[in-house]
Amino acid sequence: MNSGIKRKIEKLKRLLSLEKVEDDTFFAKQFRDFSLSKIGKAAKEGICWYPLAFEKTIKVDEDTFKVTFRLPHNMEEEHSFQPGSSVKIFHANVLNGSIIDFTEGIIDLIHINTVVVSYFAKKHLNWMEEEGIGIHLFFSKYTYTVMEKALDDISRADGNRLAQLRDIMFGTQQANFMPCNPYHNEWLNPSQQKAVNHILSSQDVALVHGPPGTGKTTTLVEAIIETLKTEHQIMVCAFNNIAVDVIAEKLMERGISVVRIGNPAKVTDELLNVTYEAMFCEHPYYTDILSCKAKIKELKSGYSKIPSRSKRKKIEIKNQILEYQHYASFLEFSIKSFIFKNSQVVAATMIGSSFQILKGVTFSTIFIDEAAQALEPACWAPITKANRVIFAGDHHQLPPTIKSYEAAQSGLMHTLFEKIIERNPECATLLTTQYRMHETIMNFSSRWFYAGRLVAFPGVRYKTLVDNDIPVEWVDTSKCKFRENRQTHGTSIYNDEEAELMFLTLFNYMEKLGERRILEERVTIGIISPYSAQVNLFRNRIKEYRYFDDFLSHKLISMKTIDGFQGQERDIIAISLVRSNREARIGFLSDYRRINVAMTRARKKLLLIGNSSTLREDPFFEALFQYVQKNGLITEFSIENE
Repeated sequence: MNSGIKRKIEKLKRLLSLEKVEDDTFFAKQFRDFSLSKIGKAAKEGICWYPLAFEKTIKVDEDTFKVTFRLPHNMEEEHSFQPGSSVKIFHANVLNGSIIDFTEGIIDLIHINTVVVSYFAKKHLNWMEEEGIGIHLFFSKYTYTVMEKALDDISRADGNRLAQLRDIMFGTQQANFMPCNPYHNEWLNPSQQKAVNHILSSQDVALVHGPPGTGKTTTLVEAIIETLKTEHQIMVCAFNNIAVDVIAEKLMERGISVVRIGNPAKVTDELLNVTYEAMFCEHPYYTDILSCKAKIKELKSGYSKIPSRSKRKKIEIKNQILEYQHYASFLEFSIKSFIFKNSQVVAATMIGSSFQILKGVTFSTIFIDEAAQALEPACWAPITKANRVIFAGDHHQLPPTIKSYEAAQSGLMHTLFEKIIERNPECATLLTTQYRMHETIMNFSSRWFYAGRLVAFPGVRYKTLVDNDIPVEWVDTSKCKFRENRQTHGTSIYNDEEAELMFLTLFNYMEKLGERRILEERVTIGIISPYSAQVNLFRNRIKEYRYFDDFLSHKLISMKTIDGFQGQERDIIAISLVRSNREARIGFLSDYRRINVAMTRARKKLLLIGNSSTLREDPFFEALFQYVQKNGLITEFSIENE
């Protein structure tokens, strides 16, 4: 390994350490001396739900319980909870506000009004049935342990396949491609077919760069199916459970056998029957294992009652215990071998690829989806098990979530996906036909982020909700006296007047479409802001407008932050940009990738609401404003408009 690569790995280790400390400190600070007086702040930050009302408990196995709680009304606010989140279930003394008890758990499911949490104990914790129960997100060191080990592994690699892949990805070696039989599929467009051929010819590393709406997942599924014609088994990874489950479900729909590795609590209902645990328990040998364990328990109980002078009897029982243990181990190994032998795809998160069940297992090819949303050290975890690696993602959409400002600014924000494109551009192929957006909505992002290479599919190119509609509009508030405000608790920004204008703008446009048509055709509307405080404001204020009640009850209106809309689309997208100040500070909006995600959720209509005087000092928003001015409509709103 050359010295340049060594320095880069050491830098990665240092940045990961900064992030680990920041992450740990954040949650430790949140939970230290935690009391009811601090719940309001934690709830505003989306990391605490309180109070929860106990509904029921189910015993899953010897030391695992699932408890269902009814959620508080304020859970409609933006939050960070999701299936798989690690939490602390706490019991507060309602009278003095102190924490009496707490235990660790994992969120299984979040329904409209309930949350299901698994926790581990020898018996049900009865205090969960009392008043004053809440859940709080908390830090888990396991993820960092896996990433640290992965960096150590690539640092030590020498003269093996991992060392070769490392050197290719760090740009000191070229990736190899071999000609293969041309792949053709009439259901894929030319750029998708090119991407599949690119993957099939890759000997080391290949990347599929999939801009919004270009069918990245479809392309990846086809590439996996083709790969499995020549390889017995591959692994599919992504950083989060949702992305893994999406691709696993699509493969199963095509008849591919999948085993899902990971905590069953973090898997969708559709995949529960293909989790390793479920397949293990369904195997005929499983009842024999249970019999062995019951017999071992019985023998151990009898062993403790034998007098110490009966040495021969003790030795005899010890030998019997060993025999049953060996037989149980043999049966477990047999079941594991059967499951892996009969599974074409092993699906896991990047961190899950390091689970004990996969220790020593390697794969001819590993596909890593949504690679541009993952920290580089996380990507290296599955790569240590690979002979060949295929990445898919888009580094012009949502970046990884990083808590440490210093780590982010020093380079941790840059993903392995984008580094490979910079170091070895021949490894990447771009999907260019998009199937989601009207051409006018697409073109600004295409020019700014994708060198103008995107082309709208004919079926969506000119599709609007009404004849002669203008697909992109900017409602400019620069002539108003709207002012942004900062939350009392937390750091998020909101803009009261802009929230009111959002509903007025939507009302006017929806009236043009007609309430009956919106309901009959199920026209979907997404209300987006980069700031969680503004989204929470929308959720509270929309209840004041009876006009929107029917649309809300039919689930036609969604209100989320940009991150919450990743991977989704709506007929109408309305974006509140919030920032409005004399100093032209735009803060969070300077992450253009998030704005790209927000704008490209729209299929037929994009509404932007913001103060051009504040925003146009920034080159991106200046270019966007000029684009709308030329290709869409600028509406200058002032108080007189009301």
